Amino acid sequence: MAILRRTEKAMVRAMCGINLLDKKRAEDLREMLGMEVSVEQLAKANGMRWYGHVLRRDGDHALEFPVNGARKREQPKMTWKRQVEEEMQKVGLRKEDASNRVRWREGVRAVADGVRRIRPPP
Repeated sequence: MAILRRTEKAMVRAMCGINLLDKKRAEDLREMLGMEVSVEQLAKANGMRWYGHVLRRDGDHALEFPVNGARKREQPKMTWKRQVEEEMQKVGLRKEDASNRVRWREGVRAVADGVRRIRPPP
């Protein structure tokens, strides 16, 4: 995600005609352009939306296959699935909510808006 953030900031500066020496904040430049959501938030929201499609599928899917091989003793690498599950937890979604498309859509929008929690399920 760091490369994505850096690239977004460079593109926003180029669109505004400002270079690094001007020392303008990326948030201020995004506001000048009328951009409400960052590319990073959109990428996370799109990943969650796709994850909802995968969870609604019948049968086995790629997220449930075992990974062969041994890992080092260090902390395991951040996987895409783990990152999406952390975003789900931040907005208060569970895997079971994927079958409720309205609730899942609210959660995806909350991730895109950078909101921490959505309303609890009824």
